[in-house]
Amino acid sequence: MKKKTVLPNGIKLITEYMPEAYSATVMVWAAAGPDIENEKNNGISHFIEHLLFKGTETRNPKQIVEAVENRGGSINAFTDKDFTCYYAKVLKEESAVTVDVLLDMVFNSKLDKNDIEIERKVILEEIKMYEDAPDELVYDLFLKSYWNDHPLGQPITGTLKSVSKITRDDILEFMGQNYTPDNILISVAGNFDENQILDAINEKTFHLKSTGQKHVLTCPNISPKINFTKKDIEQAHICIGSKAVSLFDDSRYILALMDICLGGGMASRLFQEIREKRGLVYSINTYEALYRQTGVFGAYAATNPENADEVIKLVIEEFNKLKVDGLIEDELEKAKSQIKGNLLIGLESTKFRASRNARSELYFNRDFDIQEICSMIENVTDKDVIDLANQVLDPKNMAITVVGPKKTVFNKTSLPC
Repeated sequence: MKKKTVLPNGIKLITEYMPEAYSATVMVWAAAGPDIENEKNNGISHFIEHLLFKGTETRNPKQIVEAVENRGGSINAFTDKDFTCYYAKVLKEESAVTVDVLLDMVFNSKLDKNDIEIERKVILEEIKMYEDAPDELVYDLFLKSYWNDHPLGQPITGTLKSVSKITRDDILEFMGQNYTPDNILISVAGNFDENQILDAINEKTFHLKSTGQKHVLTCPNISPKINFTKKDIEQAHICIGSKAVSLFDDSRYILALMDICLGGGMASRLFQEIREKRGLVYSINTYEALYRQTGVFGAYAATNPENADEVIKLVIEEFNKLKVDGLIEDELEKAKSQIKGNLLIGLESTKFRASRNARSELYFNRDFDIQEICSMIENVTDKDVIDLANQVLDPKNMAITVVGPKKTVFNKTSLPC
């Protein structure tokens, strides 16, 4: 059973009780991510994510981890484009203690100057690691170029330049604006005592007040162009993308079906045509990234530099086939079964449920019944797919980014963008 509680100070609590579970997942979400950053402080949300594990007024870094791990649980965090999440999965009787630990991190971290400098070094090494991973780099470069340096196109980790200049005062100001009760959501799913959870939240947050500050999000302008970044590596890494629908558009379910059929696994069209039949790639897939303002859909592939042009053309051929012919009935039904199966299997996980419930509240301010979602998926027709494919895979909106060695071959004048 799901329940929503709004505390007097504005903190939202979403709970889903699963009596059959042995565990509970506790998540604390903060409305802080690159979409509210700028070029100067890019990476500050991710920086804070790291820093909150460095100790509070009552727990040192080891004690934070031990408070969860010594009880058989696990603790971690992640930063997305629009939110930062701190979470832990623990045995059912430890959920209230875990709430205390996570909220202690979020609201009572020391943010020691020495810790900031140590963690700055760690993040700079993380950025270098991603820059050395061309499959990560090509996607970051694509978004930065396609969205014209808009906040959504900024890397989550920040850049070497921006992270090097973020100060403790910058961090305190950013947290003061965004780590406030009205920007915090707590999601708990699994087996837990609700009264204990509420007591733990109130104990840590009763004295906090909301600011009422909300950020105005802007929609990025797209820049459909071709970019090539030379890098001394063995393969050419290709990212093709085009403007998609936003997270709020009901056609997101149609897009999910397109994603599966085009490049969502070993049975997908791109995998079968480009890897299995021609042996031109090892890795190839499609992707969708949908946000509140807009979205992007496209394909990624890694290939021999001499085959880059052929791979790009084959991907676009598959895009065009979908726009004209759509999906055969069997293909569409299999994709529907795959999405619904993944959704239903995910419901067995307390982490999946806590995350799903949080995102539903954060984005839509409502709960989506599983049957409602399955019905929307079932109602998708082949005509829906063709219509959306023609909208999303419009050559006028398409861009390509390639990262590879100097000898990479692709003819820019023959491509659709």
